[in-house]
Amino acid sequence: MVVPTSTEKLDICFVPAVAQTVFSPLETFAVFAIANRPDAQIEVSTSDGDSATFNLIKVPSIGGGYYTFTTTIKLSGKPTTLKYSYLSNGEKINLDGYATVVPKSGHSSDEEYSTVVELKQQQDSASVKIPWLNIDDWQGWAWVRPRATWIEPRWVPLRKFGRFGAHFLMLQPVNHSIDPASTLSVFPCSSAEATVHLTGPRDGEEPGIYARVRRTKGSAVAKVYVVGQLATSADVFDSVNGAITLAKKYLGTTDITYYDPPAYDRGIISPFSQLGFCTWSSIGEHIRPTAEKLRNLVKSLKSAGIPIGSFIIDDGWQDTRHGYNGPGEKMRGLWGFDIWAGMDASFKDTVSIIKDGLDSVENVGVWMALHAYWNSIASESPLVAKYKMRPFKLSPDCVPGIKDDGFDDIQTLYEADEKDQVWWLPPKELAYQFWKDYFAFCADAGITFVKIDDQSFSSFLAGVEGAEEAFALWDGMNRAANEVFGVGRVIHCMAHYERTFNGDIGMGLATNGMRVVFRNTDDFGLERPNVHRDHIHYNLMNCIITSRMTLIPDADMFMSGAQWADYHAVLRAFFPGPVLLSDKAGEHDLRVIHKLIAKTTSGHYELVKSHQAAEPLSSRIWEPSLDSGIGPAIKAGSYFPAANSSSLVMWSSRDGATSPSTDVLLPSDILDLLGPHILEGTKYALWFSEMQKMVTFANTSILDAAIPLAGITLQPECHEIIIVAPFYKVGNIEIAPLGLLNKYAGLAAIADTKVGEEALELSILFEGELGLIVTDSSNLKVSVNGQPVIFTSAVLSRSATLALVDLKYSEEVKGSDYWTVKVSCA
Repeated sequence: MVVPTSTEKLDICFVPAVAQTVFSPLETFAVFAIANRPDAQIEVSTSDGDSATFNLIKVPSIGGGYYTFTTTIKLSGKPTTLKYSYLSNGEKINLDGYATVVPKSGHSSDEEYSTVVELKQQQDSASVKIPWLNIDDWQGWAWVRPRATWIEPRWVPLRKFGRFGAHFLMLQPVNHSIDPASTLSVFPCSSAEATVHLTGPRDGEEPGIYARVRRTKGSAVAKVYVVGQLATSADVFDSVNGAITLAKKYLGTTDITYYDPPAYDRGIISPFSQLGFCTWSSIGEHIRPTAEKLRNLVKSLKSAGIPIGSFIIDDGWQDTRHGYNGPGEKMRGLWGFDIWAGMDASFKDTVSIIKDGLDSVENVGVWMALHAYWNSIASESPLVAKYKMRPFKLSPDCVPGIKDDGFDDIQTLYEADEKDQVWWLPPKELAYQFWKDYFAFCADAGITFVKIDDQSFSSFLAGVEGAEEAFALWDGMNRAANEVFGVGRVIHCMAHYERTFNGDIGMGLATNGMRVVFRNTDDFGLERPNVHRDHIHYNLMNCIITSRMTLIPDADMFMSGAQWADYHAVLRAFFPGPVLLSDKAGEHDLRVIHKLIAKTTSGHYELVKSHQAAEPLSSRIWEPSLDSGIGPAIKAGSYFPAANSSSLVMWSSRDGATSPSTDVLLPSDILDLLGPHILEGTKYALWFSEMQKMVTFANTSILDAAIPLAGITLQPECHEIIIVAPFYKVGNIEIAPLGLLNKYAGLAAIADTKVGEEALELSILFEGELGLIVTDSSNLKVSVNGQPVIFTSAVLSRSATLALVDLKYSEEVKGSDYWTVKVSCA
């Protein structure tokens, strides 16, 4: 090695990273290094005894500041380990650990596994070791419930799996006798009669993974299922899909068709298709709303011209009183259906403050908890006698593992050390009537939808009787809401437990296949380490499971003028759930807001968002995007069928997104992103939306994996959206439509694409700046709704020009469904 001449500190990372396992279908494999110095001296040695020196290569550097190096190693037909080294100030540094490259042999067969656990009559619970899940064989992602209300992904070796309940496992082998291209997904499937999750061993149990089963229906024989799918394709989603399909087969839901709730019901538009607002962070967490605070918010939103369509009055509006359900300030209970006295306005007047002050608001909703309030009904409330309420015991033993951590005071009011804690609730036969009356009272004041919180905490209701009560509360609430407000007008929040992630709600039995809006993760922006980065990561990872259920993932509210607004807004644009602002009065960023919404041909504002939740690239699922130092970003993709295109979204993630992220974008990433939708033999444009750069991807059958498409650097707290759009041959030019470039999810604007020999015709849903990359703009003609228009252009390279067409709302387009844009070559 030659000693580098620069004195600048060397920052370096490798692809694949240390401790990462990757797969190769070829006999040679390209290894990459990213460094902040072009004179870096880097080597790799293999377990076969070979070594190679990295060479600096010239690839587009998007974001700048880093250099890409590569070398190629030969594979011997068996797993090959890679050890990295480099020179720093004349000293050779050997990295601890190694990366592993595995040939995609395809010699092994996929396998299915299953364990059926049956509770006999009079048997209320069971613990069964899963015999086919050897803890020494696997490591990977476990979706665990570390707190009462949320399930989050954790990376674990299975032999070190702890006490938290797991609701899904996605594993890769550490035992070399197992085909290293394998992925094993494990799904504990609950039923309407019993629930199940997985844990490690408890005191006195031998090592292993155990199914923890609890009866939820008193009189029946109860069965639950733990299923596994081993896929050997090196595509993790083959394994995930296989496990969930197998669970449906056992549960009997294979023939249930999933469908979305109606956009309109009883003449009222769904509140989740409009830009929403929530008072939680805007007023301040744990600060009760008042008429004056609401007026100030409404005045601020009106003054800023923000077209809010739905408005949620969050926690604090209810008539709750202290001192009835236990000692201390936290022991509150619901007293009645009306608003609290400190609101200084009637319920109807409170709704009128919002609707009269914001003429764009069509829906006003309120927050509630599944148990009416955090700590149930106040024991001396008039509601107790009216609905024959009685005390139900709570027990932390219902969900072992959480107990030792205590409970989050923000989210639950149950104290783990309280031996006689109870909730006053209507008996199961009156649960529906209670909710029907409550919702009817709200509807009479003008409320049209609800956010029902704290749902998973019902799993702490003790005994079989408590479990039956929990089922009745949810079923009665959901049925009553559908009847009073319209179908699908509930945000199901803090609902991470067996019924949703693994059971009859998530699998479609409880709703006959209708999808429900489901809060996908914890609150955004809480005072926790790495909270913003982790919020993005948890949402994307949870979507791997929730988007395959009857659940419409909701990424939670965010603030347009604070708390990393762009970073969070991008995620919401690529989620199918509600988009909710929670800005404080006077703190709005209209640039961020208007990248999420646009006018339609009717002149109304709608959300511009993907209807398919973004999820991680399958080939990148194992990469260490959350580590310290430079290295890869969080990445996820979303496909837009009408555009035949995809968006690859990246978020900086190193050191909690406080350090730069660096990536090498490979042809295999684009193949992974487009998947089965790729157009064979077609060239694609890759447009970097934030950095205003373009590279091309030639989709040919022979890929040179040693030549990256680009090196990408994201600065702290930043994101990038890469639009991957096909070039269409029109006359003697090629055109790649990019959608609306002034929107995060601009591809969502394309409703239809028609390609002819002489013209490309696009149906565009929203006003905005339509982007087209063309190979020659000199004779380009563009018309909108039959009328020739002038476009602007910017030269990108010798063979590529960015053409921009400004689509504006006018009375002339009001009768049309779309802006019809025709592009041709004279």
